[in-house]
Amino acid sequence: MSQILVVDDDIQLCELLKEVLTEEGYDVHCEHCGENALTYMQGNAVDLVLLDVMLPNIDGLQVARRVCQRFATPIMMLTALGDEPSMLEGLQAGADQYLAKPFRVPELLARITVILRRVGLERQRQSINHCQTDLSQQISRLPLTGTESELIEYLINQHGVVVSKAELQKEVLKKELSPFDRNLDMHISNIRRKMVQSGLSKQHIKTVRGRGYSFLESVGVV
Repeated sequence: MSQILVVDDDIQLCELLKEVLTEEGYDVHCEHCGENALTYMQGNAVDLVLLDVMLPNIDGLQVARRVCQRFATPIMMLTALGDEPSMLEGLQAGADQYLAKPFRVPELLARITVILRRVGLERQRQSINHCQTDLSQQISRLPLTGTESELIEYLINQHGVVVSKAELQKEVLKKELSPFDRNLDMHISNIRRKMVQSGLSKQHIKTVRGRGYSFLESVGVV
């Protein structure tokens, strides 16, 4: 039975989600603030986090970043902020999927099924393949596009150095950075998604707010 953690300060919505998901055969636990959610995850196995953005004390974006630093648990953000900038910010914070409220229950269930199927396949793959390879070898085996491969290679070659978006845009994507061009952000999000699908931490590519991206071989716990 898959374990789902719902993190939302809307108690009625939590109760509704718990009822719906329990009927689908999931084991559901609800928390109403980010701190309690992180504490719960320290002592309990969680297969998926359904995470609201607008939370008291620490918002969902901060929670997502901390979850990604400490755990390999996939995150689906459920939020009333459905505009593109908010979606991109959520993906950059570590969300695997982003679903705007109000949402349809069938769509939510379908997305959950897709994520948990992927988690199950990755666990099977990891249980079969016990051969350890270094991080660069694992990354080289990811199903990346040509542009994605060039981006991650450029970041790896400057390990630990913060590379600006303008530099990546110019050196890899071969064009100048535009304030409204989200192409680079989407490429980075896709690389992170594929890393997680292969059992790697998306935090190997660190977002440095206002500066750019940095590749880190060792992912610390904050």
